[in-house]
Amino acid sequence: MSDDAQRWKDKYLSSLEQQEKLERRWESRLDLLRRGLVRSSLAAEGADKAVDQCMQEMREILRRDDMDAALGGLIPRLEKAVLDSEQRRQQRAGEAATALAGLIEQLQRLQPPREVRKALKSLGKQLQDATSHQYLLPALLSQLSNLQGQALTVLQTPVQEQPGLLQRLFGSRGESSEEAASPSPAPTEPVSEPESAAGTESAAQAPAVAAPASQAQAVAAAPSAQRQASDAAALLDSLPLPPGLVPQKHAGDSPFSLPSSEPGYSAVAPHIANSLRSLLDELELPARHQPQGDALRQRLEGNLNWYELVPVLDDLAVLVLAVTDSGQREFAGYLKQLNERLAAFIDTLSEAHEGYTASVESTRSFNQQLRDQVSDLQSSVQEAADLEALKQALEQRLEGLLQSVSAHQRQRDSNEDDVAERLQGLVKRVAEMEREAQQFRQHIEEQRQKSLLDPLTGLPNRAAWSERLDLEVARRQRYGGQLLMAVLDIDHFKRINDGYGHLAGDRVLKIIAGELHKRLRKTDFIARFGGEEFVLLIPATPLEGGVQLLETLRAAVEACPFHFKGEPVTITLSAGIAEFRNGEATEVTFERADQALYRAKGAGRNRVEQA
Repeated sequence: MSDDAQRWKDKYLSSLEQQEKLERRWESRLDLLRRGLVRSSLAAEGADKAVDQCMQEMREILRRDDMDAALGGLIPRLEKAVLDSEQRRQQRAGEAATALAGLIEQLQRLQPPREVRKALKSLGKQLQDATSHQYLLPALLSQLSNLQGQALTVLQTPVQEQPGLLQRLFGSRGESSEEAASPSPAPTEPVSEPESAAGTESAAQAPAVAAPASQAQAVAAAPSAQRQASDAAALLDSLPLPPGLVPQKHAGDSPFSLPSSEPGYSAVAPHIANSLRSLLDELELPARHQPQGDALRQRLEGNLNWYELVPVLDDLAVLVLAVTDSGQREFAGYLKQLNERLAAFIDTLSEAHEGYTASVESTRSFNQQLRDQVSDLQSSVQEAADLEALKQALEQRLEGLLQSVSAHQRQRDSNEDDVAERLQGLVKRVAEMEREAQQFRQHIEEQRQKSLLDPLTGLPNRAAWSERLDLEVARRQRYGGQLLMAVLDIDHFKRINDGYGHLAGDRVLKIIAGELHKRLRKTDFIARFGGEEFVLLIPATPLEGGVQLLETLRAAVEACPFHFKGEPVTITLSAGIAEFRNGEATEVTFERADQALYRAKGAGRNRVEQA
């Protein structure tokens, strides 16, 4: 081959290598662009329904190889949807800024203090930027709420008029006539709307504005507060909320229907008040905290608005801490009382022992007296010279013997009565201590059982799982047999929370927990491990039977007729199962079951995999 041909060949091979490098670089860039577009579309999800639909189509197109023609038709529609969404967003932001400006103007007409007027003026200037920067609206609304509370607080503070010279000199003489002649200020009705504005709390707690600066100001206070409440409600209605958080008035009656939105505070306020009242009723308050509990219960009987909730929770937390501290003090008092009773018990036993010792000593003394008197009687009989002297000596000695026996009998009866009384007191004290100890054991056991339950699903929690796991493993090690562990996880649970709200997620967890629990045997044990994950122990069952049981549970969850706004929603779960091995730690078994769960997720979800 000539030099010229070799040179062209080398040049061709070099160009081909560069072309391959460029193709690999462009493929890498294309992959990065695809991933970036997918992540960006997921990040922008929820802003607008039309944009979300276009983003979903774009993600589906990017997964295909022939995406040029499809993207060419989608991009114009996406641009139009984005422009329309931006116009609607600007319109909503302008409406919100206009409502805020109107509310600021109304607050300024109330003639608030100078520093409040200055802050309101500065806030009005910031509204111009809020139209183009929508993220500033929540901060501006918070500032306006604080300023409105300051303004209403100052306006509702009683104004003390300075007395004149004649009134200072003759105030005591003309006081009664002036009070009779001066008309009483008209009371203003409190605003009862729970979500009105920051000044609602003060208006609800004060039934009337005491002694305003003028009669016209007192009459204008109530309409101004009502106008502010209505303006705040209109402002909340005009704020651009995501589609998933728009409140709905009607919800489905089916137990499998998901709530259409997170309810507003006005919808959940009665339930919150009832829950707080129930918690307060269950608290066994000490006597010194009883008045505070009664006052809190009266506050909960009224309309509990959003701004009253925080101080109510603070007061309830104080009472809960007081009950906890009281329980600790009660238990410490019980231990102290128990120590005192045990000391008294030991003292009584010591006294009984001393009484027994005294009784033994008395018996010995009585025996010695009998011996002495019998010895004296024997000596008298031997020394008697005639029958008459013997008779007198016998009568004297026998009389002494009878007196000694009678005295000993009386002393013994008295000692026995004392011992019986002490023993009866001891038996009574022991019975009381056993009864109190039994009550404390029952109370501790009740609290322990409550601490082992998950409050949302009603299933055992992670602590109960640890106890049952140790028990089943110990039973298997002693008696043998098969033991299975399964890990179950709800598929795409984050999408449920993001798409339908956290209330819908909670309802899904409760329903699925009930469906799983009612299909298990009494010997099986299921617990909520955390989040949307459940763990299951299946004793005395082969691996094939455990897989069949999990398939039954999976099919039952898939068949649950969940629906959202009348449209069906399919929710599934994936599971991994592993069998305990001899000499294997429980952590290793759980890891194998968890890895099987990950394989089920990777294989398409809604399936069961075994380790």
